[in-house]
Amino acid sequence: MLKVSSPANIALIKYMGKKDHILNKPSNSSLSWTSDGFVTHIEATKNNTSAWEPLSGPYAIQLNEKSIDRFLVFWQFLRDEFQIKDNYLIKSNNNFPFGCGLASSASSFSALVKLACAIQPNHGKSLSELALLSAKGSGSSCRSLIDGWVQWDDSGVSNVSDIPYKNIIHKVVILEDSEKKVSSSQAHKNIQTSLLNTGRAERAEKRLIDLKSAFLSKDWQQAYQICWAEFKDMHALFETAMPAFSYYNDQTQLVLDKLQVYWDSHVDGPLVTMDAGPNVHMLFREDQASACDNILNNTLNGFKVL
Repeated sequence: MLKVSSPANIALIKYMGKKDHILNKPSNSSLSWTSDGFVTHIEATKNNTSAWEPLSGPYAIQLNEKSIDRFLVFWQFLRDEFQIKDNYLIKSNNNFPFGCGLASSASSFSALVKLACAIQPNHGKSLSELALLSAKGSGSSCRSLIDGWVQWDDSGVSNVSDIPYKNIIHKVVILEDSEKKVSSSQAHKNIQTSLLNTGRAERAEKRLIDLKSAFLSKDWQQAYQICWAEFKDMHALFETAMPAFSYYNDQTQLVLDKLQVYWDSHVDGPLVTMDAGPNVHMLFREDQASACDNILNNTLNGFKVL
């Protein structure tokens, strides 16, 4: 039996919009933090045919037939790339909810790449090459193969080593853990109907420059404002698409308002963002451990946080 695992990542400058929907080429550059607290685990054994099954665990994945097909099609692509002759039964699970805006596809598809590497350890592919292979399964998964701060742009995928914040505390307010009705893949297509999509790539590229500058100057408050504007911009695309859709639920805005009030009163706090889902991500600096505890125990008391 082979066992591998791979983490999710959370983008602060978002991957939403594609130049190429077949190759998953992004419309703009993105910047993410690889969160090793949110992980997909895979166990694989040789089998007569290629197949997928859920692996028992705290958050067992239940894929529908379409998702299983997508998973196995990508696995066949990797088998061809790595010249893997044997078939495998692949079992997987997460230590976090699946399909609700927590980047489970990023961890799942990057875990498949790690499985291929485990089967063929002498593959001779660079980390950058592996990341771009992973992106063909799920675009954002390319960032999960690299630790820390990761930038994905036209030149490839790379670690951004000069960002001074190295030990980020990543927490997520779980407001809904059921699989979302509009998948991220579908959202990439739907936003093309939004009038706000014009200029979206340019806005994101400008925010990427500004965010990296804020990090380098250690202006955390400016970074917070940029991250907030970025996820609001992305969700505005969803809400102005035709037909419009929204990932917010009844409590999403309440949590955002509470975090905004915390920032207003403390002039400090976590970076706040949302992916294509209803749940709210918080990223704390290493020296904000007590602030993290304060928010979890007081500001967000009663909410489920992972």
